[in-house]
Amino acid sequence: MTLPIATPSPMPSSPASPGLAAAGSSTPQAPGTMAPNRPQLSEALFHKFATLIYELSGMRFELNKSYFIASKIDLRVQALGLKGFEAYYTYLESPSGRAEYGFLIDEITINETFFFRHEPQLQAFRDEILMPLVFARRAQRQMRFRILSAASSTGDELYTIALMLKDMGLVGKDITFELVGTDICHDALEKARAGVYRKYNIRNVPPSLLNLYFEHSPGASATNIGSESWTLKPEIKQMCRFMEGNLMDTVRTQALGKFDIIFCRNVLIYFDEISKEKVVRNLAGLLNDDGYVLLGHSENIYSQRHILRPDKVHTNAIAYTKAPPGTPKL
Repeated sequence: MTLPIATPSPMPSSPASPGLAAAGSSTPQAPGTMAPNRPQLSEALFHKFATLIYELSGMRFELNKSYFIASKIDLRVQALGLKGFEAYYTYLESPSGRAEYGFLIDEITINETFFFRHEPQLQAFRDEILMPLVFARRAQRQMRFRILSAASSTGDELYTIALMLKDMGLVGKDITFELVGTDICHDALEKARAGVYRKYNIRNVPPSLLNLYFEHSPGASATNIGSESWTLKPEIKQMCRFMEGNLMDTVRTQALGKFDIIFCRNVLIYFDEISKEKVVRNLAGLLNDDGYVLLGHSENIYSQRHILRPDKVHTNAIAYTKAPPGTPKL
């Protein structure tokens, strides 16, 4: 789906600094200043791109990330055969440029993830949250249990949950588990659907699960070192469904329906307070009344506790539940 444009407060811009090169230039610098041919954005143009990225994704980049943004945008400039950054921005503003939004976000999105990340939290999720909720659903005669991995990247997290359900013997019993992963990055979604991983990604997978549910391809040869890979077997891939999703898009997010458990780990650290408030509200809107949102250990939504409040019982799970209706914003 086409990435929507949110309507946050406009990002402040400031006059271009004379020390920065003109937009789209790669002019060599004097010795001891900046590396030759390093792509650079003028300060004014950086703010234009940063504002657009913020509107598309909710991620805010400050001026000290100018080189990072310039290097990523330069890849799209080269791919499209454009003359420079100004031409690329003009293209993005044109009607046909909307199709480019996804490629731009793909370039600037960081997709660092791996299987069984932060195992103590996963153990607490399994023992303290998942099983009590499964028992509750059985008692309520609800035969479907839904889990969402928001910002699922290359699928490592959602497939980890699938492997856990298999290992616990819950798959194929009386309750059907529906596992959904969403991400804003097209390339990450394609990798998730393929289910092919390198050693770094699978290093924490227990050997028993690795042997049961992955196909190993040595790959390495005298001319192709480092191509070793592990591919998930169809029985695991078929448990998971991946789709494009933007956490800032309220309408399309709510169209996903309700979930019993939502994983949104190591995502909110990239949002400012305005975007974070919207994303947290969207997550709460997806959650069943007795469900849980699991966040990363370094994330703080103290300012959004009127929407989601920390579960002080299951602290190792870093879990949050819906705040009671009418909870005031402090």
